[in-house]
Amino acid sequence: MRTYLLAALLVCCAPAARAQTEAPGESAEIREYYDKAFGYYVAGEYARAIEHWSMVLRADPKQTTARNMIEEARKKMAGTSADLKGALRRLLEKGRYSDALIKLEELLATDQTNPWYMKLQGRLRRISALVPARPATASVGTSHRGWNAASEGISAWLDEKEDLAFAYDALRYAAELAPSDKVFGRLTAALEEEAPQLKLNDTKPENSGVLEHKKEMALHQIYDSKFYLAVKELEGVLRLEPGDIIALKRAGSAYLQLKDYRQARRAWQKALQLSPEDAQLKEYLDALDALAKEGKKAAE
Repeated sequence: MRTYLLAALLVCCAPAARAQTEAPGESAEIREYYDKAFGYYVAGEYARAIEHWSMVLRADPKQTTARNMIEEARKKMAGTSADLKGALRRLLEKGRYSDALIKLEELLATDQTNPWYMKLQGRLRRISALVPARPATASVGTSHRGWNAASEGISAWLDEKEDLAFAYDALRYAAELAPSDKVFGRLTAALEEEAPQLKLNDTKPENSGVLEHKKEMALHQIYDSKFYLAVKELEGVLRLEPGDIIALKRAGSAYLQLKDYRQARRAWQKALQLSPEDAQLKEYLDALDALAKEGKKAAE
């Protein structure tokens, strides 16, 4: 099996030198793919080099040199595709999904085997067929709130670090906020079709709201000492409704149990700003102050 060092030497020395270092038992087909790939790499045609190294891997998945060189070629391409990728992200942030699909096709032309681009293409095709762009008229009322939630969900669906569970909750919450806007239900159905486990694993009762269910789950997780899980649920709620006082209170409690006093104070202070007459929150913050004083004395 080749090593990464050997691959680097081959790039420097070109295909003729490579013929002297062929791995025993390597097929003529694989040797041909390698020779072409290294030739394209040296010529700066990284997309075609990746294509041929991918052929090597299809013929023999154990070829670590091909895998390593694909990564190297992608790094080389990153500089040339950075502007396109930045433009793609800006279009996604603005909710211009059809335009983003066109920009993505330009990116795919530079790297046809990039797994995220390939996955993103299928997802953007489904989404843009339902909603080419976020409506400019959705600027007030429940429709605006619904589109804010849906945009968060679509972002989580399309992001390179996808979060499909959050996307599912966000799209269903959008449908709750604006039930007359049927596109949210269609987007939810499209996501369920792509990831059927989301519906199969869902524990939300039919008559319960998405965020109410998440807050209830978080409460039970706090009771069961599953504080990290509780924080994750509550962060999802606050991503969609940053001013949810119950979620802020419970998040503060979970952070307190994790001894993350800074985040606990942050959550409770925000809740108190929204509900300045809440005596319970004042008690929570007083208790945090007492803990801080005790910690300071112990350190002296």
